[in-house]
Amino acid sequence: MPRSVLREYAISTGVGALYGATNTIVGHPFDTVKTKMQAQSGFGTAGNMETVRMIYASSGVRGLYHGCIPPLWGSVVYRSTQFAVYDSIHAALAPTPAMRQRVLPASDMEARVVVAGFAGASARTLLESPIEYAKVQGQTGQQWRWSGLYQGAGLQWARTAPMMTFWFCSMDACKRNGYTRSALGQFICSGGSALVGFWIVWPFETLKNQAQAGMSGSILEKVRRLPGGFLDLYRGILPGSLSVFLRNGAAMIVLSKVNQKIDEWGLRE
Repeated sequence: MPRSVLREYAISTGVGALYGATNTIVGHPFDTVKTKMQAQSGFGTAGNMETVRMIYASSGVRGLYHGCIPPLWGSVVYRSTQFAVYDSIHAALAPTPAMRQRVLPASDMEARVVVAGFAGASARTLLESPIEYAKVQGQTGQQWRWSGLYQGAGLQWARTAPMMTFWFCSMDACKRNGYTRSALGQFICSGGSALVGFWIVWPFETLKNQAQAGMSGSILEKVRRLPGGFLDLYRGILPGSLSVFLRNGAAMIVLSKVNQKIDEWGLRE
């Protein structure tokens, strides 16, 4: 592997780690509310504020951070991996003419963005699935088991791969059009891209959490058991959306500041 690709991989790993830590610290309380609404017995019909009150009544403010340890260190691992894989593959494909072709005639997006985005998202899934399982178990008041680490892994991939591929492509478009030149632009572009991507795959997020919380049955059986039917696949979408938007917006500002310093220090060729 060329030295420049190895250097970019190492830099992206470090920068992605900071992105992941910020992401978890900012968004976990909203994520806890969402997960309990989607996957914990006793919260199946509770609304957003009622869920918050129930969490506070039983555990206080720290209840909002139940299950935060696995994603806190895990987010550092799998988010740094997604950026490292994306950046290294994106750089490695630069000399390949076919990968420099435009995805659509009216678009400036190159094919390598989609390929690298999908690869980064898939690599993230392999590491994220057991971490998400441990997180969901903690958020729903259960003890995780080694035997269940890849419980719901298929749904994890169905949720993460398209969501993160969309995020990488959307952020590429934002950067090319100059929307990320300011901190506010970075916040809105990253948070908005993640939010739209999450909305696209939201039913898989609900089903993934149910599988990782230990709910049995096929996808169809899980849907049939929902009190509100198919629409209940969108339970927790308000706190979940706040979590996704705020955590990814804040993390992008951190990532951009760190990348700026790396460029100033001359660590990139």
